[in-house]
Amino acid sequence: MDAELNLSKTNFLARMSHEMRTPLNAIIGMCTIAQSSDDPKRISSCLDKINEASLHLLGMINDVLDMAKIEAGKLKLSYSELNLRQMLQKTVGMRKFTLEAKKQNLILDFDPNLPETIVSDEQRLIQVLDNLLSNAVKFTPPEGTITLSVEKTKEETSCCSLRITVSDTGIGIADEELKTIFALFEQAEGGMARKYEGSGLGLAISSSIVRLLGGEIKIFSERGKGSTFSFEITVEKAGKDEKEYFCPDNAYEFKAQRFSGFSILLAEDVEINREIVLSLLEDSGLDIDCAENGREALEKYMASPSRYDLILMDIHMPEMDGFEATRRIRAFEKNFEKNLLEFAERSCTSFTEGETRGYDRNLHKQIPIIAMTANVFKDDVKKCLSSGMTGHLGKPIEFGALMEQLSSCLSQKIPLPVS
Repeated sequence: MDAELNLSKTNFLARMSHEMRTPLNAIIGMCTIAQSSDDPKRISSCLDKINEASLHLLGMINDVLDMAKIEAGKLKLSYSELNLRQMLQKTVGMRKFTLEAKKQNLILDFDPNLPETIVSDEQRLIQVLDNLLSNAVKFTPPEGTITLSVEKTKEETSCCSLRITVSDTGIGIADEELKTIFALFEQAEGGMARKYEGSGLGLAISSSIVRLLGGEIKIFSERGKGSTFSFEITVEKAGKDEKEYFCPDNAYEFKAQRFSGFSILLAEDVEINREIVLSLLEDSGLDIDCAENGREALEKYMASPSRYDLILMDIHMPEMDGFEATRRIRAFEKNFEKNLLEFAERSCTSFTEGETRGYDRNLHKQIPIIAMTANVFKDDVKKCLSSGMTGHLGKPIEFGALMEQLSSCLSQKIPLPVS
């Protein structure tokens, strides 16, 4: 048995080496072509392909990391209240482009009696649904049909059972492949593996997540006639969710004009990472200062704490990392009056009432500090929050996530839009 497992792992690593090198080859090749071209259309085409290959590679890396946690028994869930319909719409929106590209029909069949809010792990639930939808899109021919249905099967006072089903009119799965489809290191062999690239981990990871949620994925498939994946979980019902939601597709246009007059401090030691964030925010109206390490960020903040409305803080930096810089900033804020007087004495400055209110705004209420880091596990997020940070952004930075964090942290200072 151990020999078979070791052979499966060896074959898996060989396959993953090929699968990862394929998008890397596209990224490097398209960069070379773009750098040697003066044609704007060709350069734009290269950038589109680089973006597509990068996202594909990122998905595989995330799958491998999840697989490692599953093998070590460290895949854990993080429960919170979530708006069920918003979550379902968000998941479907992630597949909108590929559905349109293949001219596939998507049917949504949502039970009208679904609870408005539930308690579950939203990130992991989205991951399962996206994996199932991704497989359906991949193995369904153009103009085929994919159906996502969610129904309430049982209800009690504080909880209810949900059955989620994804079916397609695709190529189906052979009987011999059904036996190993949820195994971690297995993937369909032969022509199918060559035609449909991927890590082969999505279904195995999804199966593990659903088991942690208290359910089991079942599959019904016939070669040439399509597949149906279904699972049922029991979830706790929550109170009405009062949060406001916005459409990620419109986030940039909606918020860029609203950040004028705000100033943020970007602490990041890698030049290209600073360039990326500055480029993403160049039309946002934000006034942005940069620091190349935690010590410089701390000094800039302490020298003028009323200047900044938010700090974007990298974690791994020379001289002083983001954790230590955050702890020192929070310590500085706790001693507001003392630090304010000492600062005034050092600079021989007498503060006006307006300037003092400026310091009070940031020091008493704490300036929002958003972590920017490639450490994206749940424990990493907890470590950031326990050090005093307000939020967490995983690298590579997603534009929508960045806009959402900025909006959330600055929302109390932003006037409501005029209808």
